Amino acid sequence: MPRIEEQIDINAARADVFRFCHDFTNRPEWDEQVLGVELITPKPVRQGTLLRFDSKSGNSIFSWEAEYTHYQMLQGSTLKAIDTASASPFARGSVMTWEFDSTGSGTRMTWVWDYKPRGFIASIVDVLGRRSATHRAIKRSMQNLKSLVEAGRRASIN
Repeated sequence: MPRIEEQIDINAARADVFRFCHDFTNRPEWDEQVLGVELITPKPVRQGTLLRFDSKSGNSIFSWEAEYTHYQMLQGSTLKAIDTASASPFARGSVMTWEFDSTGSGTRMTWVWDYKPRGFIASIVDVLGRRSATHRAIKRSMQNLKSLVEAGRRASIN
């Protein structure tokens, strides 16, 4: 299974970074691959919570659903894709993990994307450039996040 891993240091408290990342209303503003997020199960968010994402990859727009298989306040979370649209470049079973660690100046966020390309053709396209494009999109998204949080933006919901 291909893996993309990226880290960024954010000059803000771990609680602020964690909450901002998990505030679904903020996600489309900083994550350039996400157009919208909908909570499927009722609050509070915890292990077992289901989400629906409207996403984009290149020129493709698609929806996918995921379940939090791990959710530990301030530590991190893991989302597992449980259903993906046919236009999705990745298949169900793909996993996104976020980890948050305190540093001397704030928070280090680690983003890991372990994904399954959706079929043979998607595997070839992944090797030919989609993986690199996705990695760049994750890096830019993390930089967007850093800029917003360091500018004082906070989660609008808890």
